[in-house]
Amino acid sequence: MIHVVFERRLGRLAVFGPDGRLWHAVEASGDAGRDGPRAPYGPGFPIPPGHYRLIEQTEYEPATPEDGPGLIYVDDVDTATLQRLLGAGRARMRGASVEIARLVVAVGELARCGRSAIAIRGGGPSLAPPEDPLAPYQRLTRGDGGVRVHNADLARLMQILGPQYGTETIVFTVLGDPPRLTI
Repeated sequence: MIHVVFERRLGRLAVFGPDGRLWHAVEASGDAGRDGPRAPYGPGFPIPPGHYRLIEQTEYEPATPEDGPGLIYVDDVDTATLQRLLGAGRARMRGASVEIARLVVAVGELARCGRSAIAIRGGGPSLAPPEDPLAPYQRLTRGDGGVRVHNADLARLMQILGPQYGTETIVFTVLGDPPRLTI
C-alpha cells in the first residue's frame, strides 16, 4: 500500500511507501472557492476529512492553466479495496470509521456528500498576469474542492505514483477540517 496524506492544517501532502517511509512531501492547499447551502463538503467545497483512494492520473502536454501538468483522480475507498486492506492487516474497523496507519477517519465521504470528480491538480485559472498558472511554483489558488499543489510538485508526484497504479493500492487520507468562514 502507498499512503498519500494531505494535512490541511499544515498545508502539506506527503507520500509514504509500502514500508511507511516518507517518499516525498510538498506544499498543498485544499481551499475551495464556493459558499452557500451545500457547505461545508458539498460540490465545490473542500474535500471532507477521510480515507479515499487514488485511482489513476492524466498527464497533459501541454500543461493547462486549469490543472497544470495533469490530474490525479480521487475516489471513495470501495468495498473490495477496503476488504483487501482489512485482510492484509493494513486497516481496522473502528466503529463507523476506518484506521489506516494509525489515522482513524471515515470512508465513503464523497458519495455521502454528493461528490465526484475530485482531483489533485496544479495550475490556477484565477491567477492574473503577471502571475502565471503554468509556472513551476505558481501561487496555490482556491479550487473546486480537490487539492492544489505546485506544478513542479504535481509533475514529480505523477512520476512517483504513475508506476504504482494497478500494482499497489494507493490510499489518500485527508486530515483536518477546513477553516470556517464567518461574516
